[in-house]
Amino acid sequence: MKDRSVDWKKILTWKPGEKLLAIGFCLLLLAALIPLFRLTIYAVPYYDDYNFGRFARAAMEQEQSKWAAILGALECSRTQWYAWQGTYSSIFFMTLMPAIWGEQYYFLGPVFILLLLLAGSMVFTHVILRKVFGMEKWISLAIQAVITTAQFMFIYSAQSGFYWYNGGIHYVGMHGLGLLFLAVSICLERAEGRTAKGLLFTASVLLAMITAGSNFVTALQGLLCLVTILLVRVVLERRKCGLWLLPATAVYIIGFGLNVAAPGNSVRAQSYIGWGFGPLESIGRSFLEAVKHIPEYTGLVVLTVMLLLVPLIWQAVKSTDYRFRYPGIVLAWSFGLYATGYTPSLYSLGHAGLSRTLNAVKITYFMLLFLNEIYWCGWLRQVLEKRTEKTAQKLLARKGAAVWWFYGIIGVMCLMIFKASPNQAGHYSSYGAYYYVHTGEAYNFHQEYLERVKRLSGNAKNVHLPAYRFQPWFLCMGDISEDANNEANRSLAMWYGKDSVTLISED
Repeated sequence: MKDRSVDWKKILTWKPGEKLLAIGFCLLLLAALIPLFRLTIYAVPYYDDYNFGRFARAAMEQEQSKWAAILGALECSRTQWYAWQGTYSSIFFMTLMPAIWGEQYYFLGPVFILLLLLAGSMVFTHVILRKVFGMEKWISLAIQAVITTAQFMFIYSAQSGFYWYNGGIHYVGMHGLGLLFLAVSICLERAEGRTAKGLLFTASVLLAMITAGSNFVTALQGLLCLVTILLVRVVLERRKCGLWLLPATAVYIIGFGLNVAAPGNSVRAQSYIGWGFGPLESIGRSFLEAVKHIPEYTGLVVLTVMLLLVPLIWQAVKSTDYRFRYPGIVLAWSFGLYATGYTPSLYSLGHAGLSRTLNAVKITYFMLLFLNEIYWCGWLRQVLEKRTEKTAQKLLARKGAAVWWFYGIIGVMCLMIFKASPNQAGHYSSYGAYYYVHTGEAYNFHQEYLERVKRLSGNAKNVHLPAYRFQPWFLCMGDISEDANNEANRSLAMWYGKDSVTLISED
């Protein structure tokens, strides 16, 4: 009996090792990504894809070269800078919509967006946890995987974030590149060795130019983060290595200036006269919107994920020499940075932002939420280290992350929250992707799209198309109209060289 009780005690108190946890959470990330990538093969273009992509396709047809698409993209960036908006790097990528090489290649756009967010989230969290906080590699990898899984699973809108190339690359894709830029910037001012510094320096300047010309949420937040890094390293810590960031900072400021001062921004603003607020009012309302959206972004399932991270973080901060001294300042700075995500939309449109804009805002919020959790746990541990009470010493003496059944309980809690969700496919992107694939909605929708392409590729100059019968939300951004002058209709007609394209009336 005694031996059996000892065996049961060992089983109940067993704690998975750091390497096992890292592998397990990486597999969880992989499981979340598989359905998202699987659904990409059914993605189809929508009207702004055609509006921007036609510049690249026209260049290829004129030069009889696929490489001429880059010239077309540069020309589109230049034209739109004068005519519509200053986001030159976003427009460059938008113009290189993969369908310019054939409708069958459009899926590569969503794949590219998913990879950019994956790389940005994993690399940025790796740099913060390993290079800044000095955490052990396996426990750090486990935390990275959990944060990245949450970023994908709880994206504000998978529809406009992943599967519509134009809206997705402009916000989610560029935000992924922005995270890569910040990661490279942090590594540059800490790098040792001429080769490493040279490569990181080149990457920092290139990514600075790209990020500065992206959407205003990403560009503004990237600039604020870059200035913060410089202030902390050069001014407060008096480290000369931070001066390596000055060229990238100069490039960023110039690029951001070109973005904001573009004549096209004034032209575009004429379409929204009376919509937005003044500069100061927009800033003030940004903080109100930030507070208002926190309950929406931080639902019960997100709090459960944060609970899951607690034992991992507690174990991770145990072995680090980093001093978590200013949690209040970090929290205040984080809230301010998060709030700036609403300012551009409030200024131009008078509301918090479209779904594609809120994708970028929510990515920033999640990253700051989890990093603040890590910082506060690190601060609490160091406070307890200074105390001599038995309770404090007992908490500090704990070895390993958590017993195995803790992760089982968290898993059951997540499953119960998922089951109680009124919109499972909409609230959990991976499940939504799985749902649309395995119900056949995605396939049927794509077949209808291919039938449309067949009709549009014919000789008729005036084409009438039936409405989509299957409209999976992740994939169908909308349909054309019965009005041939509708913008979506005109862009489709222009792309296929038709006089008009209309939707057949159901009457």
